[in-house]
Amino acid sequence: MTNAEESAQEESAEHFAANTLPLYQGPTVKLRIQPSNKEYIISKDLLCAESPVFSAMFNGEFRESQEQAVTLEETEDVVAVRSVEALCQWLYRRVVRFGIEDPTEHITAAMELVRLADMYDVTELGTTMAQYIKNFLISNPDPGIRGLLVPRHDSNTYFLRREHIASAILLPQYHPVRKVLAAASVEGFLRTPHHKFSEETQAYPSFGADLLREIRITLHETNRRTSVIFKDPISGSSVELGDDSF
Repeated sequence: MTNAEESAQEESAEHFAANTLPLYQGPTVKLRIQPSNKEYIISKDLLCAESPVFSAMFNGEFRESQEQAVTLEETEDVVAVRSVEALCQWLYRRVVRFGIEDPTEHITAAMELVRLADMYDVTELGTTMAQYIKNFLISNPDPGIRGLLVPRHDSNTYFLRREHIASAILLPQYHPVRKVLAAASVEGFLRTPHHKFSEETQAYPSFGADLLREIRITLHETNRRTSVIFKDPISGSSVELGDDSF
């Protein structure tokens, strides 16, 4: 990899939007963000190819089509300067780089981008961010587990917060990001009755359903390698999960 390629990959979304984005030429549209008074000029074809929502705006009979500009009102956890800048970065570079050091805030920014992508039906970005968040969780486990022989029960969810779960359940059912957050909670939920998101499974039934689905998948995968025996909560008898149990 050349130095230029390394530099491009490490470039933050904020720097890209301010310094690199204006260099691209071609038919363009304007994205305005209020009340931040930010404005970005972006390739119309590139944006519309990824978002049928923006395509309808700029190619239909709406005011946005006449002006070739749209104003996006900032909304909590969705439309923000950093989420729009990250969307621009991904459209041109197919990578996302947040210039954020705090792991929890990093996940918050990623969730903002996921919600923005869902709002404007940028499907591929949703899939990309699911893998992004998964990789981030793997790379940032509970810092207290280093040197321990047995992982702590919340090693996969250490930097996840309730607001991340609350944001995820607003995504469509079976969205890949919902799957990742539920899968991250499986180990801790099976290890202890007091997992950090135990209350969330009650407060957000859809998250509880996601988690139950991922637990079922996990047990299915386990059953392929070894027998799984559990105590039937009704009869009290021991039951072995067979190949046809799922």
